Order: sequence, then C-alpha cells, then structure tokens
Amino acid sequence: MGFLVSLPIGPMAVMVIQRTVNRDLKSGIFSGLGVASTDTIWITLAGFSVSYIITFLETYQTIIQVIGAILLFLFGLSIFMSHPIKSLREFKRKGANPVQCYITGMAIAFSNPLTVLAYIALLAGTHVVFSISDLFEPIYFISGFMVGATCWWLILTNLINLFRHRFNLRVLWWFNKISGSMIMIFILVTTVYILLKGNPAL
Repeated sequence: MGFLVSLPIGPMAVMVIQRTVNRDLKSGIFSGLGVASTDTIWITLAGFSVSYIITFLETYQTIIQVIGAILLFLFGLSIFMSHPIKSLREFKRKGANPVQCYITGMAIAFSNPLTVLAYIALLAGTHVVFSISDLFEPIYFISGFMVGATCWWLILTNLINLFRHRFNLRVLWWFNKISGSMIMIFILVTTVYILLKGNPAL
C-alpha cells in the first residue's frame, strides 16, 4: 500500500523530482523520505482514529483546504520563480542539507490535507482498523507502509538521477517553470472543482 499510494505524480513527486534535478540525489532521497514519513503519520492517525479525523475534517475542512491550497500554491510559485544558476551557486556553496530537505519535505506534504481523505477511504475499503489493545498488527502494517513508500522514492530519485547529466541550465530553467506551473495548475483546478461541485463527502 505504501508503494502504490506514492505512485501518482502529484505536487509531492514534482517537488522530489525538482530537487533531484536541481540539486543532487541525496536532496531528492531525503525529500522523498520526508514525504514518506508524513504519509506514514497520516495513515497511522487514520487507522487509530478514523471517526475522530472525519469529525475534525468535517468541522474545519474549508479552513484546512484554504490554508493547504495557499501553501502549495506558494511552493509552486517559488519553484517557478527559482533560477537554476542561483540555485546551483547556493548548492555549491552550502552543499546538500539532508535534514533541511527531510523537514521541508514533511512540511510540504503536511500542507496537502486531502491526502488523509485518500487514506481514510483506503483503510475503509480494505477494512483495516487499528486497535490499541493489539499493537502488533498496526506496527506491522505501518512499518510495511513506510518501507513501501520509501522504496518508491528511492526508485524515482535514482531513475531521475541517471539522466541528470543531460540537463543543461536552459533545460533546468524550463523544468523549474513547468514543474512550478504544474503544482499551481493542480491547486487551481482542484479549487475550481471544489467551488463548482462542493467538498467531497467524508
């Protein structure tokens, strides 16, 4: 499950790819690990307290979506406005900071609250409910989920890294414009859909 839910190319995947291309393999891997950690936290919360999460989301759904949409849009805008030469100079001066990549990866993943809706639906569809009285099953499940998600980010970043030498500054410039635009368009389309169709039922 951890591997499969990480497969879709959304804002998080664009971030990991962009960091791998603009910086190096280590930056991409630790960003992916940050996303995997956040996903694991979401699936843990969903498994132990589905009813509480649904009640919380029903109460604050609009506020959470607005804040998350703004943060993700600003993140996409920052990628769009970034210049590869400036990024490369900063990277050569400071090098890769795995802790920073990991923490920002987690933070950006947390700004996408719609993820937890997918996990609630996933657990409900597979009839997986965690019980505090029997911790072996949730520990087993959560560990496997984390390993699966991590495997996907390792595969993705290593595949992208194989072709990094083909990217010159012009290609990097266009890549930043396209990847930043993809994130912003994703947020705008999602927002318009919600405005027209309404929030999805929880």
